[in-house]
Amino acid sequence: MKLIRGLLMTLVLCGCTKDPATGPLPPPPASSRGVYILNEGGYLQGNSTLSYYDTERGTVTNDVFAAVNNRPLGDVGNSIRIHDTLAYIVVNNSHKIEIIALADHRSTGTIDMGVGRSPRQMAFVNDSIALVTNLFDDSVIPVNLRTRALLPRIPVGGNPDGIAIAAGKAFVANSGGGNGRTVSVLSLSSLTVTGTLAVGDNPVKVQVSSAGEVYVLCAGSFSPDTPAKIFVIDPHVPAVVDSISFGGHVFEFALTSGGRGYIPVGDSVLVLDTGTRAVTGTFLRGASFYSIGVDPVSGDVYAGDARNYVQPGSVSIYSPTGTLLRSFNVGIIPGSFAFRQ
Repeated sequence: MKLIRGLLMTLVLCGCTKDPATGPLPPPPASSRGVYILNEGGYLQGNSTLSYYDTERGTVTNDVFAAVNNRPLGDVGNSIRIHDTLAYIVVNNSHKIEIIALADHRSTGTIDMGVGRSPRQMAFVNDSIALVTNLFDDSVIPVNLRTRALLPRIPVGGNPDGIAIAAGKAFVANSGGGNGRTVSVLSLSSLTVTGTLAVGDNPVKVQVSSAGEVYVLCAGSFSPDTPAKIFVIDPHVPAVVDSISFGGHVFEFALTSGGRGYIPVGDSVLVLDTGTRAVTGTFLRGASFYSIGVDPVSGDVYAGDARNYVQPGSVSIYSPTGTLLRSFNVGIIPGSFAFRQ
């Protein structure tokens, strides 16, 4: 789904500093802080990779999964999530979830989601259960994290993508292959769908604000052309309570614990205030990014540039005030960040 964005984005890189040192590095100690960058790779190319930026050493190691495990990561790395001492890497077109230990990046196992399901995003219910959206199976599948077995599938809307958990419920964005307009609400106690909420065109990503509200990014439709919007859900009711318009077609946004958000739109990055539920300004101008994430400790903003979607991409780090701190090369199509604290 995100690869479609390549047709719409300009490849402009806003100023850069010298790359930090790259190359083989020993595994970071368990206490170190760092950022995983999951690089999607080309569709059907099997060249997804995992980069690791050590924020304490100021170094980046590319293709760390293959270097440690002596095998490729797979085809189209879609998302990465950290839970406890492990990182879970959803590899979309390989229909699997790779699990690595944070201490040394070594594989601790692989969860096979089943051919044709196309897993997208993952959310953790607790230490025992996680939920995985499956784009082509129109389902959410619970996974037992202890046995790594799949539990009975939960049918949801068409082409589910983003998922987030709030107030004892899971909220699933049903993209409908670009034509969806709903969010499925799941009870975490029964693992069943308890309701459906109407939102905007093409819901793709879901996050929870610092106030506990659910933010659903709707990318907008291409035919007919409709602009992107964010719909705000009160998870306790649950009900849609507001919407935020900003134009364009947007597939990414990131929220901070301090009530701020960042939305890459065209050649700018907008600032979102989750307290007022409004766009309040422009964080950056003259830069077009494919992905965005925020370090929950420093507040630094990480922006991924896919360049031409064939050559290695880059990541730029900005301070909360918009100052460029550094840039470095990563793998092909940097699409997802996970922050190790």
